[in-house]
Amino acid sequence: MQPMVNLALRAARNAGQDLVRRLDRFDVYQSTDQEKAKFVADCTIGLEKSIIFELKKAYSEHNFQGRETGLNQGEAHQPTWQICVIDDIANFRVGIPSIAITICCLIKGKAEHAVVLNPMNGDEFTASRGRGSQLNNRRIRCSQQHSLNDAIIGYTQPMSFNESAYEQRQRTQKLMSQGLELRNIGSNALSLAYTAADRFQASLLADVDEYSLQAAGLVAKEAGCLLADIHGKPNLSAPANLVVGNPKLLRLLVSNGE
Repeated sequence: MQPMVNLALRAARNAGQDLVRRLDRFDVYQSTDQEKAKFVADCTIGLEKSIIFELKKAYSEHNFQGRETGLNQGEAHQPTWQICVIDDIANFRVGIPSIAITICCLIKGKAEHAVVLNPMNGDEFTASRGRGSQLNNRRIRCSQQHSLNDAIIGYTQPMSFNESAYEQRQRTQKLMSQGLELRNIGSNALSLAYTAADRFQASLLADVDEYSLQAAGLVAKEAGCLLADIHGKPNLSAPANLVVGNPKLLRLLVSNGE
């Protein structure tokens, strides 16, 4: 495993352990909505800062971009670390254990190293460009299935109401009407990682932000997945409505909505 990945994984583990401890101490049922909102904000901001602090000790000249804390500018030509402590916030608020901490190192704008960690069950997905993807230190590959009939297809629901979101909803509803197996776990980052690990054989994901697209997207690509928009075009920009899977299943999902 690359040194940068080891460092990021250690920082994510520490943040994950802290997050679980905070959850154990927080009484969700006796708290007001205002107290819950403050708790979420304290967790996201505080733990982003702690991850950045750990990474900065080794790479003080690098740039650091937190989803909640914004850009901490280093030297312009140096790598940029992107950090998101909780994907998916909605799951976290109600205690659904499908959340992810994502860390990605971008070099010259390209994702080179990535960590996607679920602190609730200890799943640790890692990847480095050109070196493959791992789950808990074991190499993973995406599904080799060529049919949707026996596949479990991950999906997330679009929150926007533009044309792309409408097409994504129509595509998902069509798959459901065909009696195919669909699963929505909420977190886009985990859905991408699950597709990489063949837990999902393919996925239709909506509103994928920059942090999940870069970190979990690298995990998926290094496991052999292709990522494309809902028309099959590979150029993606966040927030993205996308299809992910092996080449055969990706083509089937794209053509299924046309």
